[in-house]
Amino acid sequence: MADIAVTVTLFLVETVVSSLDLWNFGENLRDEVGHLRTWLSSMQASLRDMEWKEGNESQKDRIQQVRDVAYDIEDVLDRLMLHAPRRFHRHEFPNRVRESLHDAWHSILLYEMPSKIEKIMRKIHIIGLISVVVREAASASAAASSVERQVTPQILADDEILGFEEPREKLIRQLTQLQSRRLTISVVGPGGSGKTIFVRNVYESKKGMFDSHAWVRVSRSFNINELVCSMLKKFRESTREPTPHQPADTESELRNYLQRKRYVLVLDDIWRKDDCECIKNVLPNGSSGSKIIVTTRNADVASFCADSPDFVHSLNGLEWPNAWLLFCRKAFQNRNGECPPVLEDWSQKILKKCEGLPLAIVAVAGLLSKKQQLKNEWKKLHDSLGSEIRPHCNLSIISETLLPSYKDLSSNLRTCFLYFSIFPEDRSIKRGRLIRLWVAEGFVTTTRGKTLEEVAEDYLNELIERNLVHVSKWDFDGRVSCCRVPNLVREFVVFKSEDENFVSILPEPNTSSGEKVRRLSIHDGCTTLAQSGDFSCVRSAFLFSWDGFSPPDFNNMLHSFCLLRVLDLEDAPIDKFPEQIVELTLLRYLSLRHTKIDKVPNSIKKLSFLETLDLKQTNVTKLPERILLLRSLRHLLVYRSDVNNYDFDSVHGVRVSPGIGDLTNLQKLSLVKPDKHTKIIKELGALTQLTKLGLIDLKKEDGKDLCESVQNMKRLLTLDVSSISKEWSRLQRCPLEALEQLPNLVELQMVDAFTGDKLVFEAWSFKKLKILHIQQFDRLNMVVIQQGAMSELQKLTLCECKILKMLPLGIDSLTHLKELLAYDMPNEFISRLQKTSEDRVMIRTLPGQLTSNKDGSMELLIM
Repeated sequence: MADIAVTVTLFLVETVVSSLDLWNFGENLRDEVGHLRTWLSSMQASLRDMEWKEGNESQKDRIQQVRDVAYDIEDVLDRLMLHAPRRFHRHEFPNRVRESLHDAWHSILLYEMPSKIEKIMRKIHIIGLISVVVREAASASAAASSVERQVTPQILADDEILGFEEPREKLIRQLTQLQSRRLTISVVGPGGSGKTIFVRNVYESKKGMFDSHAWVRVSRSFNINELVCSMLKKFRESTREPTPHQPADTESELRNYLQRKRYVLVLDDIWRKDDCECIKNVLPNGSSGSKIIVTTRNADVASFCADSPDFVHSLNGLEWPNAWLLFCRKAFQNRNGECPPVLEDWSQKILKKCEGLPLAIVAVAGLLSKKQQLKNEWKKLHDSLGSEIRPHCNLSIISETLLPSYKDLSSNLRTCFLYFSIFPEDRSIKRGRLIRLWVAEGFVTTTRGKTLEEVAEDYLNELIERNLVHVSKWDFDGRVSCCRVPNLVREFVVFKSEDENFVSILPEPNTSSGEKVRRLSIHDGCTTLAQSGDFSCVRSAFLFSWDGFSPPDFNNMLHSFCLLRVLDLEDAPIDKFPEQIVELTLLRYLSLRHTKIDKVPNSIKKLSFLETLDLKQTNVTKLPERILLLRSLRHLLVYRSDVNNYDFDSVHGVRVSPGIGDLTNLQKLSLVKPDKHTKIIKELGALTQLTKLGLIDLKKEDGKDLCESVQNMKRLLTLDVSSISKEWSRLQRCPLEALEQLPNLVELQMVDAFTGDKLVFEAWSFKKLKILHIQQFDRLNMVVIQQGAMSELQKLTLCECKILKMLPLGIDSLTHLKELLAYDMPNEFISRLQKTSEDRVMIRTLPGQLTSNKDGSMELLIM
């Protein structure tokens, strides 16, 4: 579908429209851009309406034309921004001569814009897209789509269910227990996880215990009247009662029929919470102990429908032994399910790609059963599995299973979902990186009361709830740390991205001849980059491999990326900042993480749209003064540390110049080394949007200013403070008094930041704190946790506190504590944690188990 191109371009239109008055381009151009926005909006609505409709070839051609026109609009608007007057690209008083020369040249290029827009409008008029698409959509709306009503063919027999014994027994207990009220049970899992087979197996074995029973499949856009009629008919059939003519009020008839009956109803494949509520409202909720079982792909829907969390059953795939057994049964039917030793290695590699999904296992194994049992045949299927799941191929049933989930996504979610095709297989992606990329691409819609990053995190959570994205690692605060898409889901996303010309992956280009590359992802190096496509319209470039790249190739590539918004060079083998980057004036995201560069040029000031600058784990120790002109910066990440060390001793911050307070859009700033400029700490108080702040090597005069500055940061989630001068102890108040007023603080790390002998966490302070790290408090001999303080704390680290000999008083009140780490602490402190010690008694009620590490540290682990 073309809605991806339309959605992406609409994001850009909003940015351009808001800037046209500032650029003073005149009313005509503003009107023309407005017409394009109106057309795109109408196309977006029409395309979504057509999503579930079967289309003929003529309609598909017109949809392709919509996509091409949308991309043409994106190109024109980006070039409009590229050639805007220079003074609007930088927040400074520029060199007048240079500005005049720049504007004279670009005014020539801008002069061509109206004619280009007019050419696009002629295309729109000639193909007659608006009237044709709307008319066809309206004519088709009366009939339900055959695509939507298709049910995935059943290829897994009921008697082949493996690994579901425990959840099956629990479901049977819940289904058969006698209760006075009606109960709703949810079964949730991704497409192909075996939800329907699992429920049908239990349903068929226990439906006889109920007075009446019915199984109905709920389509994505069902008609409640038709569904009620279907339920009534099936309930009557279950009791062999004749089905009369359709009554005038089917809902009343259904309620009357079920009023005194104990019934069981399966609602298969529910998509939305409102749908479940709507259906339950037409059913009687008497005292007969009836049961409703809901199957869904959405975890949020499952939780909403079920009566309690205990009535939610999650099917997330088979464990390896059961997956292997099922695979061998299907693949080696002529060998009684025994895998030949010569094929075992490739069989396991293929099975690993299925990630425990029964439908995928059965489909792949069934295909293998028809092939010769040769290693080469197995290897060929392993290497071509992605192409086999595409429509009309041998494993198209897998893509057919995923397609409804994809179609049910909103345009915003769909765009973000396709973005996973950029990353290599089996690659876990950090939440922060993904969110910053989505924001930089312009995929995130502004929502009142939330930052763009918060909205983007909502998008990610919804994709996870829909079982399309899996969590690889959780943070202590309950947020996603890393995520990935399953292997076969990624293959599906890759070919959908190819259909949309959304991403081109090299060295296997998936862009048709003549099409311009929009996003470029290089996975395994590319020695024929020049022959791989037209890069003049590339918006994003990711280089995951540098094999075959020479410096001239790289520079030539950058030179062709004039419209680039995202450049990710993480782990690149470079030791100097590439000069060509500063000419990419539309750049919004730049990552040079894990490179060896040691200097950033002053010319970076040209990147006036830059939102993210990621220089973590580089050798940069000082940022140029002109970086303070980048007023769009939201994330400035610059520090280096020894990843093999557990404390902050090896952390190296970066020096910045006075004026940092002008970057008022900053949300993440770490790690800053104020050096001799004490004014910087005061300026931090202007950064009220900060959610993360890291400071290192503070001086004695910084303490008071820091306390005052952080009190303005009401959104602050993480604060890292390292190496404050010993003179801070001369302050009249403890630093915690300022920090405890931060309402959203989740993580607090302090190293060498206090020289008092007693640290008190006041009652009911730090209500949201999840992680606390205290290190090198040399004079500290007592920590007190008063009632209600740090009530959500999950991880506590005590390190190198030379005279602290006992656990914090009140630690037994930390009922959510999962991890207690003590490194390089005095022997007396460690000895008090032994089994019969006084301090051990204090933590006996904590939900963990205390263990001793080889290095002498103590660790409290989750049970």
